[in-house]
Amino acid sequence: MLRQSNRLTARSLIAAALALAAGPAAAQDMSWASDVREDGWGDGRVAAGGDMIIFRRPAPKGPEGHPRLQLRYEYRDGVAMGGKTYFTLFSLDEYDCKAGRLRNLRLGAFTGHNAEGASLQPPARTDPWKAPAAGTVDAKSLAAACGR
Repeated sequence: MLRQSNRLTARSLIAAALALAAGPAAAQDMSWASDVREDGWGDGRVAAGGDMIIFRRPAPKGPEGHPRLQLRYEYRDGVAMGGKTYFTLFSLDEYDCKAGRLRNLRLGAFTGHNAEGASLQPPARTDPWKAPAAGTVDAKSLAAACGR
């Protein structure tokens, strides 16, 4: 019953996002997203291009006091890595609000939507800090993490 409820909630979010979308993305076929479940992640957002759904939720701050977000990306066409295509990616990112930059701390991927199928978890690493380009998913995540 809970799984069905999550599916309906995610479908409702997707339908609302599509209804509010303007321009070419509104005309795109979003049937691929109908089986993406919220699974406790909260408010999923359909990206402007209609090719992914992004879920964000706060994570505990890092040792330097920087805010962190857990991100879940559900891709329409998947992302190729190591000879396989992955449709769900998880990321733990850290944000330096004063400097306007971010870095990835951890990544995980699954061959199916909703974190199903074969998984890939590269060894933990900390990417270098980078400033995101304006208007990108990373810039929007920085704004969300920093309360802007």
